[in-house]
Amino acid sequence: MSLGSVVKMSLSFVLAAFGAGDKPLLLFNTQPITPATINQPSRHFRVGEPIHYALINPKGFKSDYIRVQVIKKEEKTEHWGYKLYWAKDYKIDSSNDSYVNYVVINKAGYYFMQIYGFNDFDRVIARNDFWVKE
Repeated sequence: MSLGSVVKMSLSFVLAAFGAGDKPLLLFNTQPITPATINQPSRHFRVGEPIHYALINPKGFKSDYIRVQVIKKEEKTEHWGYKLYWAKDYKIDSSNDSYVNYVVINKAGYYFMQIYGFNDFDRVIARNDFWVKE
C-alpha cells in the first residue's frame, strides 16, 4: 500500500515538523493514515486495537521487499530482555517513498517496530517505539 498523492503533499510538512529532513520516519496512529491523521501520531494503544503505521522514506527504497518486525521488551527479566513478537515480509512498490499498513497486538507491554530492506538486514531503515495497554 502507498500513501498516495494526496498524503504525499503532507509529507514535506511532516518531515519538517518531526525534524526528519531526508531521514526515514516511522509514525504510528490509532486511525488509518490519511491527510487528516498523518500529522497526529500516537505512541499509546489499547490491546486488540489496530496500530496503523506509515514508513516515510524520502530517499526511496533500494529493494522491492521490506521486513517489518515488532519486538517486545520483557519486563520480567532483570535487564529487560527482548523478544521477537511478530514479523512479516511485504512486497512493496519501490518507486514509492512510503509504505502504510497496520498491526494488531493482543498483549500489553512496551514494544518497538523496526523495518529493514531486503538489501541489508544489518541496517534498519526506521525504528520507533510504542506502548500497548489493557
